[in-house]
Amino acid sequence: SFRIIDEEQTAIIHTNNYTYSDGSTAKKTWQIHKQSCDRPDGVTHPAIMSMRALSFGQGATAWVSKTLEPGKKSGAELFFRSKDWRTSVATIYDESGDLEKITLIREHLGSSPNTAGPEIENLLGKWLGTKEEMNPDLKVSPAEETQALVLDPTEGKNETFFLPDRVVVNSPKRIKVGEQFEIVTGKQVSNDEYKRLTAKYDKSGAFTLLISEVFRRKE
Repeated sequence: SFRIIDEEQTAIIHTNNYTYSDGSTAKKTWQIHKQSCDRPDGVTHPAIMSMRALSFGQGATAWVSKTLEPGKKSGAELFFRSKDWRTSVATIYDESGDLEKITLIREHLGSSPNTAGPEIENLLGKWLGTKEEMNPDLKVSPAEETQALVLDPTEGKNETFFLPDRVVVNSPKRIKVGEQFEIVTGKQVSNDEYKRLTAKYDKSGAFTLLISEVFRRKE
């Protein structure tokens, strides 16, 4: 939940209420101020100031590490929205660069979802897609047609994980400075629509590109 706390509407209180699969709960609260969190390369969050929030609109949003720093955790959380549902997938790497965990978070506007959906299903047929790209300066390219839908766009370079709620993650088992890498997450939001986000990093470990793709099944 988000609540404005000043007359100028430049500060909000952000509260997360968590319910985990084992039945436990937790609550975390932060204050977000426009003056300190609105940056030329994205929005920062008090939880982790080294990350940036980026958005194409329409629910295609990402929270990404700006740089890979040895000895510190890093990763990307990629968000998808469809009607009153929002799904995010956080791919986290430990201090050594090894894949530590993948966390799937499902949210519903006005109520708390309790049941996981099925894994990916029925992608038969012809799918056509469009793609947009955002660079670190927040410049967005014009939308263009993209390649046919495949569940592993990295062609085997990354490990592929099939999660509940029709989510597919393509992530490296290990990341390190000196090697380019990309973190990819896709979600089949309906029988005829598949959305995918990709966060790319260069050899120095710097974030270089966020890609948003939307595929629709054609008869």
